[in-house]
Amino acid sequence: MARGRGASYDAQVADLADAAVRVVERDGLPGLTFRMVAAEAGVSPGRVQHYFHTRKALISATFRRVRELTQARVERELSQQDAATTPHDIIFATLRAMIPTTETQVSLFRVGQIVELHAGADSELSTELREGRTALVDFIAHQLMLAGRAGAGARSEAIRTVATVEGLASLTATGTISAAEALRLLERGECA
Repeated sequence: MARGRGASYDAQVADLADAAVRVVERDGLPGLTFRMVAAEAGVSPGRVQHYFHTRKALISATFRRVRELTQARVERELSQQDAATTPHDIIFATLRAMIPTTETQVSLFRVGQIVELHAGADSELSTELREGRTALVDFIAHQLMLAGRAGAGARSEAIRTVATVEGLASLTATGTISAAEALRLLERGECA
């Protein structure tokens, strides 16, 4: 029977990437090794290397996993909107989901920050980061236009909005402000 990619392959990649996220949270990027991820996941180092042939691939998978988990949180927030959802509601649901409100979300945010710092020095990861951010800015700009706000300036407003919310998320993750305070600023319309 031939081995290939499928649901079990994807599940194993996700499990190993989750283990990698935990390793980076605990030990930083220098601790992200095949051996450490294997120990965290309870598998052999060879198994980790089977799925991620290089350390760079392991870092990339960690980066993607943080993005997937964050995107899932945004999608959960959006799914709680009712049928009469306006573009404004969609914007705020998206922005609310970007603020880490639990310790797990704060940990995930920190891992994302660690990997993003590394991405700046890696052209492939930098491209992936830029594409993800561009998609978010474009999504917010589109929603602003649907709401009748900003017109030609929608992209500029979306950039300011995303930058502000990412700043609030960072302040929350460092404990400078509480998640409740960040959400209050967001709800008062300080961000969009």
